Amino acid sequence: MEDIRNYESMSVQEKWNMLAMVANLYYNSELTQNQIAERLYTSRSKVSRMLKEARELGIVEIHIREPWERHLEYEQKLKQDYGIKNVRIIKQKDMDTEKVRELIYEAAAYYLDSIIKKDMTVGISWGNTLYHVVKYIAANNHKNIPINVVPIMGAANINSPEKDGLDLSKDLASAYGGKYQYIYAPLFVKNREIKESLIQDENIEGALKLAKNADIILTSVGSIVYKSWSNYLSAKTLETLEKKGVVGHIGGHFFDIQGQELETALSERMIGIDMEDLKQCPETICIALGEKKAEAVLGAVRGGYIGALIIDEKCAKRIFRLQ
Repeated sequence: MEDIRNYESMSVQEKWNMLAMVANLYYNSELTQNQIAERLYTSRSKVSRMLKEARELGIVEIHIREPWERHLEYEQKLKQDYGIKNVRIIKQKDMDTEKVRELIYEAAAYYLDSIIKKDMTVGISWGNTLYHVVKYIAANNHKNIPINVVPIMGAANINSPEKDGLDLSKDLASAYGGKYQYIYAPLFVKNREIKESLIQDENIEGALKLAKNADIILTSVGSIVYKSWSNYLSAKTLETLEKKGVVGHIGGHFFDIQGQELETALSERMIGIDMEDLKQCPETICIALGEKKAEAVLGAVRGGYIGALIIDEKCAKRIFRLQ
């Protein structure tokens, strides 16, 4: 066996053999990095660097078999067209809508779990999609990662409070064994003066600041076509927004098909983070399902509000037809 202490002066072939040997001890013989270091009379950090080098050189290839099939060609096209960092598009095949929904929720939970780290702050919106994602995480998560969770906007007046950002922030924090914080204010208030007064409250101001500086934001997109806020906004208001060119909304902010935010009387009365905060967040994850969400998703990606996108194949196909 070559002396690992001479590693730096080895030939390319000798280094390759040494890296393969270390990788074999770690992945096949299941020795720990400390055990390998003791056997080779070196440090654990040296072994760690060699394992990393083995992966970079292709000596070690790690294949993660996800329990769903992805449309990789569509994913690559969306990345190239709009500069989205991470895309997951679930193939439909002959699955019924309910099965596709379950896979979307599972893929979203899996993705969040792969990036979340200790002491991160996670901002969360509200709605049916996020409710099911959080529900899946709560049922399947076995990790204890102390994180902070906060809603990205005030409480919505919806018929199912468990789907509101307040309850979802609590449930998501509980799933990871973390902490949560509320925004003790409604999403929309009567006028701008009331808004300005409320956001100066110490508790509300602190929660908003936390949301604005979140490491991860978990959201979906509301669709004007889908009338996703029909229980919250009047039919007349929705019609007015549609006439102005609105196709979707995130966190109470409305935008057109090009991703331009449209100023409305609602935005002046809204308590929550700004669209610019979505852009600045290191990881804004959007989850959406179905063709009717395509226009809203397209507007959101064109506006640069999304860093990671998880959708189904039908939604993706509709997006490409809209381009």
